[in-house]
Amino acid sequence: MITIEVLVSLLILFMVVATSVTTIKHLNLVQTQQVRYEDVYRAIINIKDYIDADICQKKRVMSGTLNDFEYKAECRQEIEKRKYVKAMDLGDPEGNIDNVVAILSKVVITLKKNNFKKEYSYQKLTTKKVF
Repeated sequence: MITIEVLVSLLILFMVVATSVTTIKHLNLVQTQQVRYEDVYRAIINIKDYIDADICQKKRVMSGTLNDFEYKAECRQEIEKRKYVKAMDLGDPEGNIDNVVAILSKVVITLKKNNFKKEYSYQKLTTKKVF
């Protein structure tokens, strides 16, 4: 005959085993996600470094493959302002406008790999001279 103590100990043993299995499954899931996001982080940094010089100057849209990720980067101009210089000491109380234009753009990078798709964005400030 099974006593109450044996039943309680079996229940406790079952709870420990179930909790351990659940914890191990969750740990494996977290490790898989961590590896994926490490790859994504490395890829986004490499892509940003690769496209940063050209994205808003020469090309508005760039795409390709880097670190097994397909990427598409797009530069969208948000604000364009001319540099304004106060020139009261030169006798111009209204100020003057310089030949430098500051352009604030938003760069959107879309990453794809298998069923994974993620979009990142950052702002980029560029200047150009106008004559």
